[in-house]
Amino acid sequence: MFNYELKESEIHIGSELIRIECIADLNRTIDEWFATFGQAAKTEQETKSLEELCPYFGVIWASARALCEALSAFSSDLKGASVLEVGCGLALPSLYCAKLGAHVTATDFHPEVPRFLERNVILNGVTDLHFVAHDWKSESSQLGQFDWVIGSDILYVRHCKPDGRILLADPARPYLQGFSDEMRKLGFAEESHVITVPDEPQAKDIFLLSYRAQ
Repeated sequence: MFNYELKESEIHIGSELIRIECIADLNRTIDEWFATFGQAAKTEQETKSLEELCPYFGVIWASARALCEALSAFSSDLKGASVLEVGCGLALPSLYCAKLGAHVTATDFHPEVPRFLERNVILNGVTDLHFVAHDWKSESSQLGQFDWVIGSDILYVRHCKPDGRILLADPARPYLQGFSDEMRKLGFAEESHVITVPDEPQAKDIFLLSYRAQ
């Protein structure tokens, strides 16, 4: 278990306050991470596995904050709804949805995510939030279907009910347009807009994509 230097951040979304225990300095942590584990990687596959386990999950990304801002417009719809967050990391959107009264399933493949999530669930006093360890590179039929499928910095559409909604946040990475084109081919109606989120060292524009089957 890696010894992370942590800090507590406060994020205001509408009338809600979310407290998140996160990594204090990501760049320094990554340097320490590779200094600690890098020499143990002897093969290309071991190096790839080490890179995948790098603790990028441990900070609050602008896309997660933008996703929460978008979700705030659906606060009444989320109460009592089932929500699946794909690749949750610190699970800021999951925590926010749980505060709004949703039944939330948060998922991620990184083995350290449950430790952080357990602490942040306690910090925010939420109860209806459950974690499932899952690598989204593989398919799963065990999770069932949800009213809402959400994700930030990730593009994914499975497990949504036929009448459900998919809400994704992405900082305009190169594959975003291709994903959007494929969703239209699959028969999904798209609504999109941009949210500008204050971030270091400068504000970031995040694309919010909302999908429903036509």
